Amino acid sequence: MAIRMASGLSSRGLPMYFSLTVAFLFLLGLVIISLQNSMPLELKFITWELQMSLTALILYSSLIGGAIVAVLALPKLVRKSLDVRSLRREISNRNKRIGELEKEHLSGSQIK
Repeated sequence: MAIRMASGLSSRGLPMYFSLTVAFLFLLGLVIISLQNSMPLELKFITWELQMSLTALILYSSLIGGAIVAVLALPKLVRKSLDVRSLRREISNRNKRIGELEKEHLSGSQIK
């Protein structure tokens, strides 16, 4: 614990760095694959035809996939944020109530 505090890392920061490292390695692998496979490719879907390089196809499909994941994760993040706000409000209310009870207790013990 002292090592984490000395280095400025909290226990909450480590998973973030891990996920950023994994994302960076994934993107690095994607770039390497894209550079090695840059041949042209013809896509046909029903009446739609498109010609692009394999590099562009991999890049665009990865970006679209990431955007879909981000949009799908958004409601969960909003719900967590609202839960945290509600719990913080509850903690604040309980701390106020504890302060009031302590004052009542102290004033009651001073009268005796």
